[in-house]
Amino acid sequence: MNHQQLDQFLRKLDDIEKIQIITHENVNDYDGNELIIEDDSSIPRLQEKYFFDKGSVYISKHHRFADMPLHMHTFIEMNYVYSGECRQLLNGKEVKLTQGQICLLDKDVPHCIPELGENDILVNIIMKKETFSTAFLGQLSNKGIVSSFLANAVSENQRHDRYILFHTENHENLQLIIRNMLCEYFDPQDYSMELVSYYMPILFTELMRVYTLDKNFELAKSSGKTNIIEILQYIEEHYKDCTLTSLAETFNFNANYLGNMLKERTGKTFLELVQTQRMINAESLLTNTDKSIDEIAFQVGYDSLSFFYRKFKELYGETPSRYRKNKRTV
Repeated sequence: MNHQQLDQFLRKLDDIEKIQIITHENVNDYDGNELIIEDDSSIPRLQEKYFFDKGSVYISKHHRFADMPLHMHTFIEMNYVYSGECRQLLNGKEVKLTQGQICLLDKDVPHCIPELGENDILVNIIMKKETFSTAFLGQLSNKGIVSSFLANAVSENQRHDRYILFHTENHENLQLIIRNMLCEYFDPQDYSMELVSYYMPILFTELMRVYTLDKNFELAKSSGKTNIIEILQYIEEHYKDCTLTSLAETFNFNANYLGNMLKERTGKTFLELVQTQRMINAESLLTNTDKSIDEIAFQVGYDSLSFFYRKFKELYGETPSRYRKNKRTV
């Protein structure tokens, strides 16, 4: 399947849409037991057992011409607007998505989708929570304190009503990645599902770029000051000799205020952020170079070898030498 064939496939009326375009009433995909009201909630939950027989990722076109009733589910959902637009009610709040945008929903977020028109093509990409953690957090949390901060912000999502709208409409590379992934999924060949699983961390990494730009814009617009991502990037680059005082002077903050802000926004103190970045760099050097542990400790900013050993073991659960040995025997 090429991109033109994908477009034809997505715009063609499927069997359910042929009914819904006449009745404008929702038709179930399966046996009618997909939505079940469980004891702990008055909102029906979409049952997971219907979706993951092919693998850890399930992709489908959302059926047009009828309202999707209020529901929630135990998996992560990504809504991609291939064409047109889509309105959703998320936690009672109306959110409008336009062509090329993506909305990421956490599990158990009550939501419904009003009727889509003929040109409104919405693609649902769903995955289990553990798949999301592996594809997203596992790939990014060990790349540096900026990536770790952003990954946790997206995954925990506490400031976004447990969903995030990504403004991806002008990101051509991301659109290409999604289209290629959809071609593999909707017209499977040998190893198609493996390719889909490989596309997911690439897709999430592209979303991180978009999220970073969005957060920079929002914070700069709201406060007029340097935002948290720029500060973390500075720590990431100057972790070896950065102090809270020098960091505060660089960004024109009071040192105590900056320390409190870092703790509030990241959950870590300034020293913990520096230690984390040092350990990330040390882990990379242990894995990818033949430098001695003494050299690595000094390179990442430690004068005391015993202190480096203790901090490394606290984070990774074993000594640097044991960690390197285990990595090389995998």
